[in-house]
Amino acid sequence: MSAFPQQKDDALRFITGFELKHGRAPSIADLADGQFAGSEAEAEYVVRSLVAEGRVRRGIMRNRKLQALQPIAIPRAPDGEPLHFVRVEGTAA
Repeated sequence: MSAFPQQKDDALRFITGFELKHGRAPSIADLADGQFAGSEAEAEYVVRSLVAEGRVRRGIMRNRKLQALQPIAIPRAPDGEPLHFVRVEGTAA
């Protein structure tokens, strides 16, 4: 099982940025809404792939506790606020 590399990087960036911005880990529903047009099945598939690669760890409360284990660059707004989702031109909405 393996998601596309760009999907995995985008999900890892979202998880990291979401935690920086909100002070808590995102849920699968948060990830689905922010990255996968509301598809929890697709978000779950990508998270499982990241867990298998050792890039993300899930806690006991699996829905809420997604912890990024691999550092990834997070874009920031001019005021320094972390941007956990940045649409890249040419990608699907």
